Amino acid sequence: MGKMENIIGQLYNRDSKRPIPYNYRKKLIAKSRNCSYLTERCIEVPNTYNKIFASVWVNNDHVVVGTKCNRLLEINVQNGTKREIPLMRSPYPREIPEPAAGIHAIALNPSKSFMATGGHNVNDLALYSLPDYQPYAVGEFHHNWLFGISWINDFMLCTGARDGNICLWTIFDVEGFSTYEESCGIHRKTPIEILRTEGIVRIRDTHYNPVCERLGTVGYGVGKYDAKVCLVDVRQPLQKRVMDLPQKEENIVISGHDSSPLFAVGSLSHLMLIDDRDPNTTDITSVKVLEPAQGIRSLSFQGDVITIGACKTSLMFYDVRNRKYVNDHNDNPVKQCLKQGYVAENWDWHTHRYSFFPQLTSEIISIMTHCYDDSGLRLFAAGGPLPLDLIGNYASIWE
Repeated sequence: MGKMENIIGQLYNRDSKRPIPYNYRKKLIAKSRNCSYLTERCIEVPNTYNKIFASVWVNNDHVVVGTKCNRLLEINVQNGTKREIPLMRSPYPREIPEPAAGIHAIALNPSKSFMATGGHNVNDLALYSLPDYQPYAVGEFHHNWLFGISWINDFMLCTGARDGNICLWTIFDVEGFSTYEESCGIHRKTPIEILRTEGIVRIRDTHYNPVCERLGTVGYGVGKYDAKVCLVDVRQPLQKRVMDLPQKEENIVISGHDSSPLFAVGSLSHLMLIDDRDPNTTDITSVKVLEPAQGIRSLSFQGDVITIGACKTSLMFYDVRNRKYVNDHNDNPVKQCLKQGYVAENWDWHTHRYSFFPQLTSEIISIMTHCYDDSGLRLFAAGGPLPLDLIGNYASIWE
C-alpha cells in the first residue's frame, strides 16, 4: 500500500462515528401524500443576484445560497433578512477564469462545524468554520470550474470539477498537504489524493452515499453526448466503475438514497436510477419526467421519495419503492408550479421568444437547487431563469 493510501486509510478509520440511522419520522413524512398540499412562500432576493445555483440549511432559521454571479448569501427564512458572506481569497491568487461560472456547490460536514463551497476563484475550494463563517482554509488544485462537493465524514471531503478530476481533502493539517498563512489567517491546502475517472473529462456533480461508501459522479467524456456516471469506493480509491448513461442530454445532477445503495441522476427529460448493490450490474432504470417539465436541475432523497426540481413543472415527487410518481388525493401525479420569481427585461430575447413572457414563472424559471431542513417539513427551493442570456432569481419555502 502506497503512502497516499496509508494517509487516506488512517484518516478514514480515525472517525469512529457512523452515519446517523435513518430517521423514521422523516420517512413517514416523505412517504405521505402531503406533497400535494405544499404551499409556496416566496422570499424576495435583491435583483442584483443572478440565478441561485446552490443552497444548504445551516440551522433552523438560516439558509446559505450560492449564485451564478459568484456570491454567497445567508437568508433568514423567518424574517427575510440577508447578509452577504465574503468570498475566500487565496494569499497567492491564481488567474480567475473568464467567464466565472459562479458557486455550484455548498455542503456542511455531518456535525455542521464546517461549510465547504467555492472561493473567489471559482476553481478553488473554500472552507468556513461555523456558526460564524470564519475563513478556515482555501483548497487549490482544480484548473476549471468547481461543480461538486461531498463530505465523506466530519473531516474528509471530495470535490469534482470541470477539469475531470476528483480530489480528496482533509481539514486536518497533514504534513505536505497543508500550510498556515499567518498573513491572512487561513490554511492553504492541496488534495491528499487526486483521482482521474476513466472516460470522464468534465465532472458536473458529485454525491457521497454512506450506505455503500461510494462517491457518485456524473459527467461527460470527449463527446457532447458521451454521458457517464462513475462510482468510486472511497476506502479504496483505485476501485471504481464507469457506466454509460442511456439518456445523453444535460446530465448535471446526482443524488443518493439515505438508507440504501441507490443513486439518482437527472437529465433533460428523464430521471435515472442506479442500484449499486451488485457491483457487476450495469442496469440503469430511466423514468420519463412529467409533462411539460424539462431539464432536471436538482434532486434529493427523503426516504423512498425523490424530490425533483426542474423547469416548467417546478417540483415533482417520485416514489422509488412503488416505482411511480406521488399522486394527489385525486390520484393524479403531484406537480407543483411556482407562481413568483424575478426575470430582468432582455429585449433581444423578448423579441425572439415573446410567447414565453406571458407565463414567465412557469415557463422560464427553473428550480436549480433545493434542500430540506432537518425536520423534513420545510423545503427551500431556489433558482432562476433557465436561458443563459436571461438574468433573474427565485427563492421560496414550500411547507
